Amino acid sequence: MNLKKCEQLALFEDEGGGGEWLCKGIKDFDVRVWEGDLRSFVGFGRQAPAQCAAMQTFGAFNSLGPRVEWRLKDGKPFATILRWFTEQSADEGAPVKQNWLVVTKLDGKTACHIAYVDTKYTEANEVARQRADERAAAFDCAKDMPEIFSARGGSATDYASGMPCPGGPYREE
Repeated sequence: MNLKKCEQLALFEDEGGGGEWLCKGIKDFDVRVWEGDLRSFVGFGRQAPAQCAAMQTFGAFNSLGPRVEWRLKDGKPFATILRWFTEQSADEGAPVKQNWLVVTKLDGKTACHIAYVDTKYTEANEVARQRADERAAAFDCAKDMPEIFSARGGSATDYASGMPCPGGPYREE
C-alpha cells in the first residue's frame, strides 16, 4: 500500500513513528492500515478496527506491498490477497528477507488471515487465489488456523501472531 496516497488518520509518536491510514478500496471495503514497531496491520471495511485481521501481523519486521487483489463473487468481495515483505534478524550475517502473499477472508464484519504463501513457493499466486476461492467462505476466524505454503515448512504461528482470532473488539475508534 502506498500510504502517501492514503488519508492519514493518526500518528503514534510513542510507538516508534507509526500511525493509522485509510486507503481507497472497493465498494464498502476501504483499507485501514496501522503501523507500529516496524510492523503493519491491515483491516477492511467499516468494521476494520474490530476485525481479527487488524491484529494479525508477522513476528518479523514487515511492510506492505503496493496493491490489494480483491477476490469477488457476484460483484462482492469475499477475500483479498496482499503481498507483505518481512525482514528478520539472523544470528550471523545478513537479515533474512522474505515475501509473502497473505490471503484474508472478508465477510463484512469479520476479516482474518486464512493463508500465508511464500512467494518462492511453486505457483504462489495461483495457490493464493485457490485458497481464497476454496477456503474463505467456510473459514472460521475464531477456530481455524491459517495454512502455510513455504518450502521452509512450519506453522502459521511460527511466522505470524494473532491466530486463531480471540474475541474482539481489538481497537477503539
